[in-house]
Amino acid sequence: MQTLSTICFNRFYYLVVFSLCLLTFPSFAQEESNISIKREIHSILDQIQAENSIDGISLFSDSLMPLVYETVDYKPLWTSKKNINDILVLINNAYFDGLTPSHYHLEKIQELIASDRGIYQEALLDILLTDAGVLLISHYIWGKVQPETISSTWNFDTKEFTQDRIPLIIQPIENEIIPEAFSTFIPSDELYIGLKKSLADFRKIKENGGWNKLPKMDKIEVGDENEYIPELRKRLAVTSTLFTFDTLVLKIDTTYRSQIEEIEVTNAPSVTPEVDTIRSIFPYSTTPILDSSYVKVAYLDTTSTVYDENLKKSVVKFQKMYGLETDGKVGKATLKALNTPIENRINTLRINLERSRWIFHEDTDNFIFVNIASFQLFLHKNNKWFYQTRVVVGKTFHQTPVFKSKLSYIDINPTWTVPYSIASKEMLPKLKKDAGYLAKHNMKLYDRANLEVDPQTIDWKSIKQNNFPYVIVQGSGPRNALGHVKFIFPNKYSIYLHDTPSRYLFSKNSRAFSHGCIRVYKPLELAEVLLDDPENYSLEKINEIVKEEQLKRVFVKDRPTVYLLYFTALLGPSESIHFYDDIYSRDQRVLKALNKSLY
Repeated sequence: MQTLSTICFNRFYYLVVFSLCLLTFPSFAQEESNISIKREIHSILDQIQAENSIDGISLFSDSLMPLVYETVDYKPLWTSKKNINDILVLINNAYFDGLTPSHYHLEKIQELIASDRGIYQEALLDILLTDAGVLLISHYIWGKVQPETISSTWNFDTKEFTQDRIPLIIQPIENEIIPEAFSTFIPSDELYIGLKKSLADFRKIKENGGWNKLPKMDKIEVGDENEYIPELRKRLAVTSTLFTFDTLVLKIDTTYRSQIEEIEVTNAPSVTPEVDTIRSIFPYSTTPILDSSYVKVAYLDTTSTVYDENLKKSVVKFQKMYGLETDGKVGKATLKALNTPIENRINTLRINLERSRWIFHEDTDNFIFVNIASFQLFLHKNNKWFYQTRVVVGKTFHQTPVFKSKLSYIDINPTWTVPYSIASKEMLPKLKKDAGYLAKHNMKLYDRANLEVDPQTIDWKSIKQNNFPYVIVQGSGPRNALGHVKFIFPNKYSIYLHDTPSRYLFSKNSRAFSHGCIRVYKPLELAEVLLDDPENYSLEKINEIVKEEQLKRVFVKDRPTVYLLYFTALLGPSESIHFYDDIYSRDQRVLKALNKSLY
């Protein structure tokens, strides 16, 4: 027979065991739930691979997702609320980089988060969060649009989210450091940051109403009057291209104005405060104006119809920022730029943010950057923008290709082997009229065996354009089509940088005149900078070599990368944004692909 103490002990024992069971039951239940979700994740991924979608949902990385989950034995990855909140913030913030948050499963993810989820919904949510993370990482590091679909000559390294990059998504999730990890994925160079800031600025302008369309104005000279001048001033002020001008010292009787006009005056001086006819004035100064004090105020007079010198300077500033001829006149091109809709400018910034993502991991120093759309060459050396000059690029039907290469050597006093297309299409008709054309231009003729041929012995009328059997070479000298120097970087398009005897073209604002090669405004100075050898190749000594009119080939020691790229928006002086015409009509193709959802 059990004693009372034994009975009490047994009851206490069973109570402890029961309590422990209750404590461990949730973990058993959670484990069972995770096992069920694992099975469901596996099942959903199998179905997507077989049918390319599930419930109308497709994955960007449908072939990669099984490999990602295989890495973690198909366990759910998104069990941390912090991680979920962090990735949602990043998806929404993609908007500020010119991307579209809805392209990252945002609506479906939010729908699932807000729902009463079963095992299937938990598994689907986990997969969509992972796919969104992979997709966003890919777009930040390598861009959303495939650049080779825009330019077939694109030869940059192919970049894909392959199996070896799976830790890029797994490790930040496991360590709950998603924001920190993404800060290393998002470009942080000055070009990208500047474009991103400008995008925010122009979106703010749009929120504030944008700008009004200006009517056509006859070409106005300083001192002329025009009824639309006040509207022009307002338009320039919107994009901060209006100079703070017309600074005057005024005596402001704010007490008088407050009494007579029955308004509260804090910062709105008039030109004649004693009489006060109130000319509509927009003040720039935010400093409160004290009663009857003398103040220096910069203001915008929106009633004056006079085109004065200050307004002309503001127009010139606008023209510089928009890649226009800086004549200070509101002509056809300037008026078109002024009236370009705000949404178009926003899209241009988004397009060029995408282009900057394409080159995110390229060289950060010792490179030549030719921006085809702005007709400019930049040299980045010694960790700064070292040199800049104007260039001439290919015509719209002889477009300069987009690619990269390494500068190899520089030819001083180069010869010019005339490309077949130019020889057969452009020179053959001249030779049919005058067999002495080549001699007049310091050119020689060679057959396919590289033997020199006398042009006077050829029956040029019998030569057909589609079967031109000769090679034409122009000798060194001041009349050579390549000028005094050319810069060679190996490529299959026979594209190079070079001098030109046609100097007048550099004075033009739009400079798409070549057959594809890039003509440089100050090539000898560029050669001096690149060779970086004052003893042998100072500018003075290079000029001495030029006078010899004999070919001299100099190999470059620290070979910079040459980037031929196409940007229609870039940072300019003082880090202000500059826009350029889309001379090759490429922007719309980028925008269309950028706006298209991938699933």
